[in-house]
Amino acid sequence: MKGHRGTLDEELGHFLAGSTKVVVAGIGNAIRRDDYVGVRIVSDLQNDVPPSVHIIECETVPESFMDEIVEIGPTHVLMIDAALLGLEPGDAHLYDVDEVLNVPTISTHTLPLRVFCEYVQKLTGAKIALLLVEPKDTEFGEGLTPELEASAQRTIRALRRSLA
Repeated sequence: MKGHRGTLDEELGHFLAGSTKVVVAGIGNAIRRDDYVGVRIVSDLQNDVPPSVHIIECETVPESFMDEIVEIGPTHVLMIDAALLGLEPGDAHLYDVDEVLNVPTISTHTLPLRVFCEYVQKLTGAKIALLLVEPKDTEFGEGLTPELEASAQRTIRALRRSLA
């Protein structure tokens, strides 16, 4: 988050401080290799979070889940997606929505992710963050690259600790 770069555990702890109801939404495309990382992460978390945490697999259409997110009434919303950040493949960090004005996410969202996040924030009053992961390969194909598979596993472990 702005002014706070540390380990993913530290970043998540800072973001989730004071949360009472959390939505974790994974974004990505299953046929664009590493772009799928967001959905993969939330899929693995699905049955391993407390009742106050709501997991949503948005795939490439997060805007289709707007009503569900608003109905949940979260205090915090964490969106997970692949993004070209100029980092090493698999590097993952939290970002405020305003930090990523011009960062290209990979997914072919109908509504730009930044606009979606601003809209969710306006409707829910929730604190919003983007957990963005640098992809290695976003060509057509299935399965994460080894670097992104390792990153997904590290991120899942960090989220389990932070959301417990």
